[in-house]
Amino acid sequence: MSPGEIAAALGALPPFESAEHHSAAMTVCTALADADLEQLEALIGDASDPLRSFNAFYVLLARHRRALDSTRFRTIYLRYAARFASVPMRAVLESDLALLDPMGPNLVAALRHAAAALAAYPDNLALVAHHSRVLAEYGWSGAEVAEDDLRAALAQVDRAVEISPEQPRYRAVRAQLAALTGDFDTALASIQRAMDLENSARSGYAVRVVEYHRIRADIVLRRETQAIRRGLRETADRLEASMKAQVERVAEETRAHQQAEITRLRSETLGTLGLLAAVIAFIVTSTQIAQDQPLRDALRLLAALSGMLTLVFTAFGAVFGVGRHTRLIIPAVLGAALFALAWIPA
Repeated sequence: MSPGEIAAALGALPPFESAEHHSAAMTVCTALADADLEQLEALIGDASDPLRSFNAFYVLLARHRRALDSTRFRTIYLRYAARFASVPMRAVLESDLALLDPMGPNLVAALRHAAAALAAYPDNLALVAHHSRVLAEYGWSGAEVAEDDLRAALAQVDRAVEISPEQPRYRAVRAQLAALTGDFDTALASIQRAMDLENSARSGYAVRVVEYHRIRADIVLRRETQAIRRGLRETADRLEASMKAQVERVAEETRAHQQAEITRLRSETLGTLGLLAAVIAFIVTSTQIAQDQPLRDALRLLAALSGMLTLVFTAFGAVFGVGRHTRLIIPAVLGAALFALAWIPA
């Protein structure tokens, strides 16, 4: 293109508010030969027509962005950006600059600048698509994106699709946003439609198709990941419910066992107290009787009483499991001996 043709094409670009501004700029960008880039850069420095100057800046950066030449993009942007500080459209170029950060895409900055450009030109569908794409990439990076923001962006892209149904870029962005909301059927259908609409005769076809395949792979992976997480969550819930039921059952069994033990101990205690009361009464009665007997008879009576008490307590220990049975042999023998001694004739 001649210098005059380049200047005329830049001057004829639609206004920034128009949905056609970006597509018209891309048409100029595609028509330029490498030899025209110097002339284009010269127009950036021409202060006689600020609008044409910015359009030259926009088209030149688009050329480097399309060629994935991040170094040249950054150099040109930093060289001339200060000239256009008052132009709101510069924000979308700042967003591209953040995406081309040498340390990796700065999605936070890219999203902030994209939102600023869209706020200035809300009817520019290219800016709608750009903002929505950056928001989708931000969500796909693992960052938290509010559901309302996703729904609002999806509504804007749906409007763009209605206005330009043959634009594959809008379909691809719609696929990314739909996947973030969990609507994987819509997402897969949208990305497939984007690939179907893509024109193989357009420059950069291979790059765009590769990007679409990446998006589809991401959608499938996200769908499978969510299915796995859902399965793990359901399994964890079942395990939690099962463990809770087991804990409750063990707790109930423990309470029942404790209650049974308390009842048993209460019975044993009452039995022991009753036995002790009977023994005490027996001892008191026997002692009173022995007081009226001769000494020898009293001793024999007390011996019989001691043997009988020893045998009673030994039997009590055997019945209620007080100690091992082998330890009860000696008390049993001693009690029997004392009781028998009382009946040996003098």
